[in-house]
Amino acid sequence: MNKKQRLSEKYKHLLGLDQRITRRDFLGGILLGTGAALLEFPAPLDVLAKMNSWDGYSGVGDYSGSNGNTHEVMEVAHELRNGRYDRLPTNVTDTGEIFDVVVIGGGMAGLGAAFHFKKTKRQSQKCLIIENHRIFGGESKRSEFIVGGHRLIGPQGANSFGVINNIFSELGIPNKFRYQTLSPKLKNLQFDRTNFGFMLWKDAFESSGYFFDYTWIKDIWGKKLEGTPYSAEEKQDFLTWRIQKKKYYRGPDSRFEHWLDTMTYKEYIEKIMGLRSEVTKYADPIMASSIGLGCDVISAYGAYQIAMPGFQDSMQERTYRNDWHSFPGGNDGFTRFLIKKIIPGAIKGRDIFEDILNRPVNFEALDKKGSDIRIRLMALAVRIEHSSMPEKSEYVWVHYVRHGKIYRLKARGIVITSGSWVSRRMIRDLPENYKEALSHFFHSPVLVINVALRNWRFLYKLGLTACRWFHGFGFSCNIRQPMIVGEYSPPLDPDKPIIMTFYVPFYYPGLNIREQGVRGRNELLSKSYSDYELRIREQMVRLFGKAGFDPKKDIAGIILNRWGHAYVNPQPGFYFGSEESPAPRDVIRTRFGRITFGHSELNGHQHWVGALREGRRAAEQVLEIL
Repeated sequence: MNKKQRLSEKYKHLLGLDQRITRRDFLGGILLGTGAALLEFPAPLDVLAKMNSWDGYSGVGDYSGSNGNTHEVMEVAHELRNGRYDRLPTNVTDTGEIFDVVVIGGGMAGLGAAFHFKKTKRQSQKCLIIENHRIFGGESKRSEFIVGGHRLIGPQGANSFGVINNIFSELGIPNKFRYQTLSPKLKNLQFDRTNFGFMLWKDAFESSGYFFDYTWIKDIWGKKLEGTPYSAEEKQDFLTWRIQKKKYYRGPDSRFEHWLDTMTYKEYIEKIMGLRSEVTKYADPIMASSIGLGCDVISAYGAYQIAMPGFQDSMQERTYRNDWHSFPGGNDGFTRFLIKKIIPGAIKGRDIFEDILNRPVNFEALDKKGSDIRIRLMALAVRIEHSSMPEKSEYVWVHYVRHGKIYRLKARGIVITSGSWVSRRMIRDLPENYKEALSHFFHSPVLVINVALRNWRFLYKLGLTACRWFHGFGFSCNIRQPMIVGEYSPPLDPDKPIIMTFYVPFYYPGLNIREQGVRGRNELLSKSYSDYELRIREQMVRLFGKAGFDPKKDIAGIILNRWGHAYVNPQPGFYFGSEESPAPRDVIRTRFGRITFGHSELNGHQHWVGALREGRRAAEQVLEIL
């Protein structure tokens, strides 16, 4: 080993790159009594077998092996993209099945469509959900660790919610929640319970820190940017952006939202409000973590839709109230309630909050012959087409790939809740106007990283729970105040384990909207697990090293959740179209023969309520013709 190699090995050791969650750690977690449900998790060796150079460590429990878009999922999806199924082989297996409705996609919208089908269907009608991952949920899934005898759960992607009484009542979700608290002996810290709001609406609190030139400054907005390196003129622009209520729009109120959809958010900030580009640069990663790309390509109406600053004259300012929450696994709580409603045996235990969130999935119940609703996992739909002319056809053929084999079945109606990047390739008789509309749907990736920490004493020393920086890898991270759900009661103590979550967007101001998405996916997918592990450890040392953070001792495990098409990117005209052409989403919302579309991307800003609404609308459109 030469000198360079010895230095490299020493560097890896200092960063803790030679440390791993071990079989002993896993067994210790079980033996120390973290809940009876853990005894039904996969064996430790099965978990360890799922570690590889690209997916990396994927945690424990039912979601192990399904951390984001895994290699096995990507491999089959890319075969569809590359045209492998343009012509079908002669050895397709006909299952002989006929379903009244087949839902393509088992995420929030797909489960929402199936839930509405179950409520309104006739007694004999049957529904099948086809889902290409190892478990349902789409981007609303969880990452689970066992650290020091504590079970820790974090979000893989979709996160945060406000209580909506009618939906909660319908699903049986409680509207009040309990949270772990710090010991009274410790100094008081504030937490963003949503794991996401600190990027958007709850960024003015004392425990929120901003990293400038290796110095942490707390609550820059509460202090009106005092101590930051911005010039006096730049500070004034920031405050104008944040608090000014000047009316910039002079037209009729009914056209205000249409007007916003004619420009990008960058144009609104810099040309309409007349502010400096520093404001746009600050907002870029926030927009990219919420709608997928920065201010230079996203419609100003998209920014308005998520309550970004600059519209105080036209909307009620969003305040952060105590009824904004996050389930332990993010929005996986909703998908688990949905699956329990449509397939009661899908999650073991009773139909109560703690069992639905804590008990293992009963995979054998998901695709049980004779059930009125079934879900078929690890199945990718690759070819969908009407059996005759769309408006006269009585059936739709559905071909899907599962475990390397191609199958086909019949459906009387189809609800597409997979993303448009897939549906545009799988539907073979799609009319030109739909193809044209879908060509205006652009997508970008995100990387969600959950870092299991053995302690967070370094954060406590800094007095921080949420962090933002302006150089290096990513741009923000935080820890949450854990929600208590029955036996799930993780600690909230600086000397005990917790999960730190990073949302890492990919955006490249100056490139066009399509180029940015393609470049981001290439970057996301081209790096190995170890590449990202190195970058996250280096960034954490840069941020927290002076406060005592030691990556070798403090990091227990890292899970990467790669989402290649995490967001639709609504460019100007996406929402309302123009005088010359309708909005692309309005075209796709119309039924095509026996096929309807209900993905959350049709909402523009993708969130759980929009996903449920789109799924329900699409289900209603199909049920009308059955």
